[in-house]
Amino acid sequence: MPEPLPPEQPTQAPLAAPSQSTPSGATPARPAPATPTPGGRAPASGGQVARLLIDLSEQRLTVFDGEGRRLYRALVSTGLASMPTPTGQFRVAGKYASTPIVGEGYRIPAVANVMCLGGGGLRPDRICIHPAPWQEAARQAFGVRRSHGCIRVSSATARWLFQRTPAGTEVGIEP
Repeated sequence: MPEPLPPEQPTQAPLAAPSQSTPSGATPARPAPATPTPGGRAPASGGQVARLLIDLSEQRLTVFDGEGRRLYRALVSTGLASMPTPTGQFRVAGKYASTPIVGEGYRIPAVANVMCLGGGGLRPDRICIHPAPWQEAARQAFGVRRSHGCIRVSSATARWLFQRTPAGTEVGIEP
């Protein structure tokens, strides 16, 4: 569940996701009502994202602005021991408003708000930060390793990140 900002920080509803597949940098035309996360709270708003940090030991994503202030935190589900999420320093290399996710033994035809990582020796579009609506529908908690290496987030978190995270943003993944 995302942790809200301290009371002194301003908050607003997350922006609406693009209605169609658009190139990197797509932005919505208008704000939409807040969408609750599985814990019942909508992510707090903030400035543009400058850095993402994924802590594998805590299964947690922390988002920072350009001044190093924490904007947002949420639980994630990363790679199983047999298919681990890589550690290191990466960047958001590709953003997809809607794209299939394909792996050994599975194909999900259209997943929204996907951000794939690059750099650090990663093959393009191999490791992505994406929502896992199938995990939410099954009422499986985040904060547990479940993926084939990607970083799974709630649909609300994916939407929030997609709207505020430009291509090229730094992504650190720590053991």
